[in-house]
Amino acid sequence: MATVSYPDIIGEYIARPERLETGGVQYVGYFEPAQIAPGQVANLFLFTQNTFDVPVEVVVAVTMPRVGSGLFRGGKEVLKVESPVIQLQLAEVEAGLLTLPVTTVEDAPPGEYLLTLELKVSAKSRGNRVRPLQAQSKLGDKSLIDNAVGLNLVGTLGTTFTEKPVKKATFPLKVAGKPQPSARAPKLKHDYQTVWTRDAIGLFNQAIHELNLSQVKLQQELTVEALYATLYGESTARFADAGLPLRIGEAITLAKILTYSCQYFLSSPERRNGLLVPIWERAFEAEVDTTDALRVIRTAGYYHLLKLSTAIGFGLLAQAVGRQVWSLEERQAVISHVADSIETGQTLDVEFLYLPLLMAGTYISGQLKMEGEDPRHSLALMKKAYEARTDLFLDDDMAQA
Repeated sequence: MATVSYPDIIGEYIARPERLETGGVQYVGYFEPAQIAPGQVANLFLFTQNTFDVPVEVVVAVTMPRVGSGLFRGGKEVLKVESPVIQLQLAEVEAGLLTLPVTTVEDAPPGEYLLTLELKVSAKSRGNRVRPLQAQSKLGDKSLIDNAVGLNLVGTLGTTFTEKPVKKATFPLKVAGKPQPSARAPKLKHDYQTVWTRDAIGLFNQAIHELNLSQVKLQQELTVEALYATLYGESTARFADAGLPLRIGEAITLAKILTYSCQYFLSSPERRNGLLVPIWERAFEAEVDTTDALRVIRTAGYYHLLKLSTAIGFGLLAQAVGRQVWSLEERQAVISHVADSIETGQTLDVEFLYLPLLMAGTYISGQLKMEGEDPRHSLALMKKAYEARTDLFLDDDMAQA
């Protein structure tokens, strides 16, 4: 067994407590959409991960469900794919995504059908296993971040799963409603995309190495007051570039939720690298000087921090009202939209500044008192800024939320 381990990749895209495994390849899959009408197309998304440090060939055999089978007849296939056999070449420790379009026969009866995949894996040379059979996330308490998918945390903090060896795997697809045949023959060609290769491990290890050597220096530099001042200035500039200049109360509150999120990670030895490693990886990739930690946070790290802060903001609001108001899909969409808009300077509607960032920032404002600050004055400035946004939450759905 090799002593080297590699970051988990599947967990960054999908959170499942059980990983299927065949011949050293882990995989998790699902249909999107999960239900179609006869004649429509659904995609089976299959995330794969080679657990060995040698290349492998994977042959995927697809078996269709049948209906009307009896003692002497095989029945009729209900689902269709372009090819029942798919060949993949996975490099050592490679992770990828296989997209398999599936449609139905025109007269498919309603019901739930199981598409069966049988994987056969072969390697040209003997290798070492470098990914675990099971793992436990280091994120810990899930009251603020209940799902780490898409937050660039799993590679560093891991995810919780147990591997289940199987010979075959089935994936359910529901068929319901009136037939909706396409005017043209549906495109059913499968696609495979590599999402991670061994080449990326260099920046990952470089980031961990430098952060380990700089622990004392980082503790001295990344103080609450220093982070707050840095993030106040950076937020003011970035949101102005996105067509959303911040009022004073908004800038104060936004800097507070960003600083609070930093401290959520920095205060825990287990969580610390979840904030810092992705930022330092990005800095090394962009050849940013990492001597000044605050500069790294505000330049290479703002995008990552804004994503984490938006996720934590939703968690704080759930604490405030006693339940999670928004679905996981809604939260993930907002998290990506806010971070992408600010990173690229695209226009961001003011609603996405307030929900959840400023609402959460107001909620924790008293917990993060800066030197010389009167929290009541800060909240008064926030209230004044809110009242000046006369067009805020004009959308009925947003107002209700």
